[in-house]
Amino acid sequence: MNFLIGYLDAERNNGHEDPMLSEFTYGESSNNALNLLKVNKEDFLFFHKAVNNKRFITAYFYVEDIMLVKDAQKNLLITSKFNNPHLKKDASLLKKNECIAFGNPIFSRVLDVPLEITPELLSKLSKPAKLNSNQPPLSAISSALRTWKQLNSADINFFLDMIKVNNNKSRLTNNILSSSEVFQILERDIEKFIASEPTILNPNYILEKSQMVFSDDSRLDLLLIDPINNEYIVVEIKKDTIDRQALDQIKHYIKLCQKELGYTNVKGILIGSSISKYYEADILKAEKDGITTLTYGWKFAIS
Repeated sequence: MNFLIGYLDAERNNGHEDPMLSEFTYGESSNNALNLLKVNKEDFLFFHKAVNNKRFITAYFYVEDIMLVKDAQKNLLITSKFNNPHLKKDASLLKKNECIAFGNPIFSRVLDVPLEITPELLSKLSKPAKLNSNQPPLSAISSALRTWKQLNSADINFFLDMIKVNNNKSRLTNNILSSSEVFQILERDIEKFIASEPTILNPNYILEKSQMVFSDDSRLDLLLIDPINNEYIVVEIKKDTIDRQALDQIKHYIKLCQKELGYTNVKGILIGSSISKYYEADILKAEKDGITTLTYGWKFAIS
């Protein structure tokens, strides 16, 4: 018995986060408690929420156990480890079927890149959600998913496949990002974006490999190739300031490419949000060594 479940943020739930993604627990005391009690070990619970006028799957539990809260409260190992508000309730206030789900900490997951729930995605489920064409998209999706949606094994595999594909994409797209989404951008988002569009750096560039690991266990963000000029380009990305440490790092990668991969014509590109004042004097010297320094920024737009 697998479900797609919506949840509220803490500020909309009397200060209580539920599910508690930090510990993979989810409590239920409403009519849905009977549904949760039907879930078995190794079933899946997918959780979705609205973010910036869209709805996303943000996490899933690979269920380890489902228990009545009154029984879980009797287990000292559980009460001393978990902080779910349902477990902290006075026993006299518990509802009849109030229960709690525990996700397996190894196989449960909070998504790095949330999966957007779109009409197209919902149409591919074994029992497609019926959307009200008279409502705006978010309202129609939210209304259709207000009740828990049961999923079968094909739906589970579909979601897991979509999450895998989505995780390989960058959140940097041609769509306008909200201010809050910009702050959520990670180095890997910038890396994935450049990996998918290396021509943003140079029309000749082609991706050779991402996350290349060398013999010393150091990991290069991107390796590009310029077939026109017969050059390899190592790319190191910093979400924050570029400093001398970053310069030393990319020089190390260039040497490893020459030593371990046998490349003779290797250049480098450092990309960051800004340049440290202590690094400014090194820029010209770095350029003579074939290392280019670039910065990125955000463009104001109104949608």
